Amino acid sequence: MAQSDPTRMRCELASVPKRGYMDVVVSGKGGVGKTNLALNLGIQLARRGLAVILVDADLGLANADILLNLAPLADLSDLLDETRVVEQLLVSGPAGLRVLCGVTGATHPGGADIRDHRRCAAALARLRPLCDVIIVDCAAGVTPAVSSFALAADRLLLTTTPEPTALADVYATLKVLFNQGFTGEVGAVVNMVSTRGEASAAIRRLQRVAAQFLGLTVLDFGYVPRDRHVLAAVRARVPVVVSFPRCSASACIEKVSRHLLPARPQGVRPNGLWARVANLFL
Repeated sequence: MAQSDPTRMRCELASVPKRGYMDVVVSGKGGVGKTNLALNLGIQLARRGLAVILVDADLGLANADILLNLAPLADLSDLLDETRVVEQLLVSGPAGLRVLCGVTGATHPGGADIRDHRRCAAALARLRPLCDVIIVDCAAGVTPAVSSFALAADRLLLTTTPEPTALADVYATLKVLFNQGFTGEVGAVVNMVSTRGEASAAIRRLQRVAAQFLGLTVLDFGYVPRDRHVLAAVRARVPVVVSFPRCSASACIEKVSRHLLPARPQGVRPNGLWARVANLFL
């Protein structure tokens, strides 16, 4: 299948009404704790009273349901079927977080082909009217799927560790997405740090390179320390902010979540005729 044309995809996505604020979580490499961070951030935002949907968009190695100890009702490929009721595709998680589970393998048994990444990204618009925030957990690195989801995003959340290889890879990911046309906000979280100083040094390096070579501002959304409670939570399949809410990692994740609060007012969602009128201005 030919890769999606980024210009055509941006034009199509621009015509889709936007309500739920979409954060797409990316990383340059695996093993930096991206999925764990995404789901714990989702829980913290839900605890603030926001309606939050977590989408596992790793098309092949999906595991958010495992970390949350959830039994999937459906997956991302089911969202492509417009006859399906969206609410029935979501499974409930901690604190009211709702989850659209990912797909293991390239195709869906029912016939929906998730290799059509442009169509998958556009389908996420079906979730916007149902929530205040959508957190999309992508695969590591830059793939056609990651590019498609990123171009549909309001904000990129870069996840890295302080290691030079992780920083280089996440910058390379940002560069590719920027060159493909991403124009939204960019924030970064440094995970698995030993000290606050280590985190600060890492984010400054990333900010300096992005400003110098891309002309981009990367916002500092905070850091998460290396904490034995995180591994214990993964093994227990209970998110760390639930199982160990007072540990250092949970405290820092709570601080990071403040940066993800929707910037625009979240009023009562219109229905009926008023919804159709309001959509003209979205």
